[in-house]
Amino acid sequence: MLKPLAAALPLASPAFGSSEDAWSAFAAEVEDACMGAVGGSISGASAVVDPFASERFGLAIVSGRTANDRAVSVICVLDKETRAVQIGGELDIAVTRTGLQPLTASDIESAALDGELFCSFETESGTLLLAAGYVASNQPAQAVIKASGRMLSLSAPGGFDAIIAGTALTGVGGSAMIEVTGPAAEGGESPARPATLTVLPDEGIETAADGFWRCGP
Repeated sequence: MLKPLAAALPLASPAFGSSEDAWSAFAAEVEDACMGAVGGSISGASAVVDPFASERFGLAIVSGRTANDRAVSVICVLDKETRAVQIGGELDIAVTRTGLQPLTASDIESAALDGELFCSFETESGTLLLAAGYVASNQPAQAVIKASGRMLSLSAPGGFDAIIAGTALTGVGGSAMIEVTGPAAEGGESPARPATLTVLPDEGIETAADGFWRCGP
């Protein structure tokens, strides 16, 4: 039985079907809403969002582990009109996405990266990696990425200055490399430069993506 949440989410409704960007934005909203609905009842949670949804609802499956380390999933629905969220009971299955997924606003907020300036690896689907560091500092730069539904926290020595031209990042769960492949495609304080992101999780296969590396204020 689906469990209704007491409060509806105060989110603006996209123009469904009007554009790929609107659908991507809605999918991100569904993921954030469903992850919030599960709360602390499932640890290490990740969401797989139905890319098509239904006429009335956004749909997702949230998977993780219970307090007694049992792998479970729950079905989550979000009403497109009211933004009310409902979750189902725990199912003894686990569903995960493979490859790299764009970071949501909730992912970035929970990462709480420490630094004064940022670099991001961006593709048409969104930001795949976000890094932060301090200028003229030996304090390692911090970064976060989502691979196969799992958040990975990475770091690179040398602070912000050492990651501008590309960098290799390591952490518990895997590693990532940013290789800048061309000159800036635009001007301004934070120009985007063509780059390749390669991610190697400790458990999984190597994944690469082409996009842009943007650093600055």
